[in-house]
Amino acid sequence: MSSRPHYFAIGVFVLVATTLGILGVVALSSDALRSPKYFIETYLDESVQGVDIGTPFKFRGVKIGNISEIKMVSSVYDTTKVYVMIRVALNEEELFQEAETLTSRVGMQVDQGLRLKLVPQGITGLSFLEADFYPDAADDRLNIDWEPKYAYIPSTPAMMTLVSRSIEHITAQINTLNLEAIGENVELITSNLNRSVQQIEQITRQVAGVSGGVVDDVRQAAADLPSVTSNLNATVILLEEIMGDSDRDIEQILSNMRYITDDTRELIRMLKRHPGMLLSEPPEKNLSRGGKRK
Repeated sequence: MSSRPHYFAIGVFVLVATTLGILGVVALSSDALRSPKYFIETYLDESVQGVDIGTPFKFRGVKIGNISEIKMVSSVYDTTKVYVMIRVALNEEELFQEAETLTSRVGMQVDQGLRLKLVPQGITGLSFLEADFYPDAADDRLNIDWEPKYAYIPSTPAMMTLVSRSIEHITAQINTLNLEAIGENVELITSNLNRSVQQIEQITRQVAGVSGGVVDDVRQAAADLPSVTSNLNATVILLEEIMGDSDRDIEQILSNMRYITDDTRELIRMLKRHPGMLLSEPPEKNLSRGGKRK
């Protein structure tokens, strides 16, 4: 009988400890037991590898919720689209607004460029969902043909997705190129360039030779310039002397022509007065101012 109270105390202690433990877990995980009231959803046309239910949802780096559901959109809505739907449960303490207000506010922010995007967490392969504003992404919304159940925020492709698509596009363009024809054109261009270089070198050598001859001619002309100048001066002096002698001869000729003219004028005057002098001797009279008749 003395051992029964001992076991009874142990049992009571275990029950009390278990109860306290359960209450502590409930108190610490009250957020997890509380049913979320606010949701947003988005749709992605890419792989969602790296995220799962419970993955953090952040707005500009601040955690405001967790991913609560990941499904193919065709399993939730009547559509043939092959998008992936992600729903996010928002923390009430981060919102302080009603669901209607949240929906209208999200709609306005979406028009301003609010988008959701998967962001990798380093090199671990894990990712989280982040919301931010992308003003240049105003027309990149996915085409949906259903009415979302919760506030809808469009998604924008992740950086790795954009890089992968760019690489695929570049690869496709490279595959369409005729590399053999390009190689032949490169060889032809190289050959033409080589010929052009050779022609330029030949022209340069010719110009150099002509330049050397021109320089020699200029030097010879410079050496002959003093003698040419001396000869030119002598020629000018000779021309001046010739012009001086010519002036004296011209004056003598003009003087003689003046005398001849005077005599002719006197003879004509005398003939008018004495027409018969052609048959007889002329009267004794000076025929001109140049002298007397003898």
